[in-house]
Amino acid sequence: MYCTPCHDVKDLGVMASRGVNIAIQWADGKIIPAGQSRDVQLSSLRKKIREHKNSAAHNEAVKILQTANKDILLNMNASSQESVFESTAKVFMTAYYVAKNNKPFTDFESLIDLQHANSADLGPCVITDEKGTSKKIIETKSKITVLADESTSVGHKSTLIVFLKASVDGDMEPIAFPLDLSPKNMRQLSECAHNLDIALRRIGKVFSVRWVASSWRAVSAVWQSYPALAQHFREASEDDTRDSRERAKFKGLLSKLCSINFLKSLALMADVLTELKNLSEILQNRKTTLPKAHDIMTTYVKRIESFNRYPGQHAVDASQAEEVMEFKGEELRVGRSPIIDSAQFIRAVADNMKERLFTITANRAQASVAANRKEAYNSLINQMAVLNPDNWDHDNPRFGDNEVRALCDVLHVNQQEAHLGFTEYKASGGRNIPNKMKKLLMAVDTLSPSNADCERGFSTINNIITEYSSKLTTRNAANLLFISSVGPPCRQWDPLPYVKTWLGKGRRAAHSTSCMARRYTEEESYFSPLWKIWK
Repeated sequence: MYCTPCHDVKDLGVMASRGVNIAIQWADGKIIPAGQSRDVQLSSLRKKIREHKNSAAHNEAVKILQTANKDILLNMNASSQESVFESTAKVFMTAYYVAKNNKPFTDFESLIDLQHANSADLGPCVITDEKGTSKKIIETKSKITVLADESTSVGHKSTLIVFLKASVDGDMEPIAFPLDLSPKNMRQLSECAHNLDIALRRIGKVFSVRWVASSWRAVSAVWQSYPALAQHFREASEDDTRDSRERAKFKGLLSKLCSINFLKSLALMADVLTELKNLSEILQNRKTTLPKAHDIMTTYVKRIESFNRYPGQHAVDASQAEEVMEFKGEELRVGRSPIIDSAQFIRAVADNMKERLFTITANRAQASVAANRKEAYNSLINQMAVLNPDNWDHDNPRFGDNEVRALCDVLHVNQQEAHLGFTEYKASGGRNIPNKMKKLLMAVDTLSPSNADCERGFSTINNIITEYSSKLTTRNAANLLFISSVGPPCRQWDPLPYVKTWLGKGRRAAHSTSCMARRYTEEESYFSPLWKIWK
């Protein structure tokens, strides 16, 4: 059972007296009787109804409904109404700035104070909706790619981040945006996918953005700072202020650092990680499509395999250093440090990259399943390849017809329309893309080659959920992630439509005096004697 006036009003807003709020149970229909027998339950309900009917919150709600057909703002003159809109819009803009730039909300009041100090009228004292975006995608029946990844935030919450990649209006190029954060893990997502008869795929997830970049930076730092590291280890090993155990540790580090085996292994790692870093940066580009990612991935596999015949620049420098047993002014020695088998290491990296080309969430022990999925991935790549004019066989007028039909089946695109569009596309020599062809091309571009968007999302989440804001709920963190990721810059964001919606629901304007008074910390007055001296 619920109260109709309280259910319709929900929030007393500007009409609320201080400390008077609508009871959630009456607004949400959660009122239940007490007792076992029917007579006792009816008596209990009558008592609750009587008490609620006489409550201040209920009476305020009734007053609001009595004037519901009159817009409260219309009772103001034009000048007052404009003033309310303007001051409230400034407060909204401040809140939006805090969310867009991942600032803690504790900065909000300080920013309001700053604007007051700058003579901005904000009165005495968000806004972008991912649901509306999703609704638009559903209405236009756009193809979507779901990207999901799991990580632990600074707040020690295991969180599943979900991104959608789709054309929002069916015509613009696909974009990826955060859909939600969920405390559920990947296992639960897999179970849901199984129950819905959906293959949970991660086609083209190549390398984690995080470990590639960080590993390259670490190895590059050691290579560039080699003389400084050697000098530091040497001085620490001879420092009499350190105990013998610590000096021995630094002596061992110096011996390993100046070993020719260590230098050659470091050089090999630097060469390989440089290629992987460059590949990772290309895959992070939002413009990179799955066919392009496949071609680039194949190219970088060959580049890494070529290190067996044509050593990289770091390996060449290490070989030259071995000839003179000196590197960057530091004497090298033949140590006992193990050396990486370059051929085996390069082969392992290349094989792993090839495997990642068609990796789909599966148990590696299921060799036959993995083989079928590899075949399915290669078939998909071959089908998409015929859309590139550079691959056309101009002597065959029906070239690519079968592949386009098969691709339409996979991506659930109208086969007849796409086939006619493909024929016109070939007739133009690939210069003009017919409208009948655009849906197929849009579906192909919607496929995502990497999880870079999820990685970027986690980076943003780590800026939102810090040690000072670790109490944020997952729902609020998801809202802040959406604003921070895809919200327009402050200079392009118009708060006025949201202000009108806010005030139209009876919520407080910036000029409202019914809100609780601002509380200032004791510290703000403790130092006031010093402030008087500085005036």
